[in-house]
Amino acid sequence: MFYLLFTFYLLCACYLVTRAGFVKKTDLSNVTILFLFILKIAAAVLLGWMSQRYYPQGNDYWGLNQNGWNEYLVMTSDPKRFLTDIFQSNYGDDYGGFFRAFGSFWNDLKNTLIGKLLAVCNIFSRGNYYINSLFFNLMGFFGHVALFRVFSHIYSNKRKWALITGSFLLPSTLYFSSGIHKDLVVFCMLGLYSYALYFSMVDRMTVRRLALLFTSFIALLFIRNFLAIAIIPASIAFVISIKRKWKPARVFAAIYLSGFLLLAILEVAMPSFQPLSVVSLRQKEFLELPYASSQLDKHILEPNIKSLVRNTPEAINHSVLQPYAWNAPTRFLVPLAIELLIYQLLFIGMLIFNRPHLRFNAFILYGICLSATMLLFTGYVVPNIGAIVRYRSLYLPFLITPVLYQLFARFSSGRKTN
Repeated sequence: MFYLLFTFYLLCACYLVTRAGFVKKTDLSNVTILFLFILKIAAAVLLGWMSQRYYPQGNDYWGLNQNGWNEYLVMTSDPKRFLTDIFQSNYGDDYGGFFRAFGSFWNDLKNTLIGKLLAVCNIFSRGNYYINSLFFNLMGFFGHVALFRVFSHIYSNKRKWALITGSFLLPSTLYFSSGIHKDLVVFCMLGLYSYALYFSMVDRMTVRRLALLFTSFIALLFIRNFLAIAIIPASIAFVISIKRKWKPARVFAAIYLSGFLLLAILEVAMPSFQPLSVVSLRQKEFLELPYASSQLDKHILEPNIKSLVRNTPEAINHSVLQPYAWNAPTRFLVPLAIELLIYQLLFIGMLIFNRPHLRFNAFILYGICLSATMLLFTGYVVPNIGAIVRYRSLYLPFLITPVLYQLFARFSSGRKTN
């Protein structure tokens, strides 16, 4: 029965994505849209199968799906509790620890929200993981579409396959953003937020775009709060660049340098006020987790700028360069290490072959600065290569799509010249 239900819902989903106005405005053919959507569903099925096949003792994806079934049972037996327990803390009257990674109401809230959404999905799926992943990826697909629409507007829809590859087909992004997990929701909300921000500035602010901007930001704040904080300076710099028509590179440099100087001044003027303590605490909580097969040795991060600067080379090494293709700690990381090596070579190739013609507008710098901030943060606090690869995958479209476009543009113009 579940096979028949999955097929039926897949056909319905294919019909919906080809009819959705948001998707049709990509100007992609229905064949291309269906290919990209079915590929995402295939990635979702593969991720679900692999996580159950190799981690049957327990994994986040199937664990969240089970939590959704538990929420469904509550919803059908006690609707009032289903609607109100979202506000109840599992820690008595303690509602603190907003930035904590574990053991706080706010950390539990992200899983609670996903569980509530799954409970609604279970009305139609009867708790089947693969059907629920189909429903979730119907939503997640719009994150890819949103990014593609931004990039195709920036580059005037030229070199379309470079933009499609960067927005839809990067292997680790496609894989890790397709499971029943926070990553799918975060990627979707980040794509929609970036879309709403971009078109609100370069086109016009509408009620729909404002609502999308607000909703996606709140979702990010509840589900991955550090990303929501990191998105603020990048958004401010983007808005100033567009509205004032100032040179984006100078605006972004000024915003981020001002932020760094403000932290330095506060550290001297108000020693008791330690905003960086939330980062060092986050690292401490991750280091207390059980030792993993892809564990990294990390220096302890202290809540001050000196320690932050001292740990920066290590953070860059862990978040940008690892896993190494020649020294991956587990066989599952080998394909991801090769993928990362390809991206690094593409970046070097862009610098070699296209350096005189590099053009980064305000949105490209927004994506680069936001991604760099989150990669650095991940490198500071996460001591596990497997987790780093998963977190990093969500920001790759912002970094790799411009690289692919620049390379495609360089070699296309070279062939025309010849």
